[in-house]
Amino acid sequence: MNSKRIIAMDLDGTLLNEKGLVSDESINYLKNIKEDGDIIVIATGRILNSALFATKGAEFANYIVGNAGAGVYKNAGNDKWEKIYEELIPYNIAKSFLEYFDENKFSNVSLCNSQKICRYTKNYHKNDKVVVNYESKEELEKDIKDVIHVSIGLKNNDFVSEYYKIFKDKYPDLKISIMQDSFGDKRWLEITQKNIEKYKGINQIAKIENIPNENIIAFGDGLNDLDMLAKCGIGVAMKNALPEVKKVAKFTTNKANYENGIIDFLENMNKSAEV
Repeated sequence: MNSKRIIAMDLDGTLLNEKGLVSDESINYLKNIKEDGDIIVIATGRILNSALFATKGAEFANYIVGNAGAGVYKNAGNDKWEKIYEELIPYNIAKSFLEYFDENKFSNVSLCNSQKICRYTKNYHKNDKVVVNYESKEELEKDIKDVIHVSIGLKNNDFVSEYYKIFKDKYPDLKISIMQDSFGDKRWLEITQKNIEKYKGINQIAKIENIPNENIIAFGDGLNDLDMLAKCGIGVAMKNALPEVKKVAKFTTNKANYENGIIDFLENMNKSAEV
């Protein structure tokens, strides 16, 4: 019997605490079970660089499923991450979303690859290691050519629903998703290739590592976690997860993300197995 496991986890609202950080306790625990043979997978809507920044380099992880499944990367050691695959949106289609920008309804339109988020906005934002802000569409288009996903922020959830319908009709060959994390009411739109989901990336890793689906444990809290919690062998919603997420999960943690809920669940699971 194959006892090797994949432990897959979302970041925001799941592994990360209320400060947007991974606790030292979580890092040490995940490093230990990785050394014991478990395959640790980060499965996030963030781009690769953002995931690495939030996890201090993600040394505890074997793989990162980024862009909500549109990119998968393997830890090659020495701070290097090897691309397994990326599914790009054709560039002319990706940049066409910039033309919908309406200052009365939109907060931003972001074109994203593994390295950076190029954000078109009329509101002042400071650039950081991952996000570059532009007030000129032309300048943005010069700085990014390969686009893995498009993220669109709108000023209220009614506008999210409005443009979800518009884009579903206008772009039938793309996947248009409404996203919401567990720690707020704000929703936004995510656009990828049609067949993209977190489970696709996790399943690809399972094939590489020869791990059956029943040995995959996945943790999540937000709307882009629904597919992996429903399809992985053991889908676990965080205590703080959205109601929709808890509904599809097989289990719910006893503790929230800011209480190291993943560690608590895995430790209790191991104790139960020993009985």
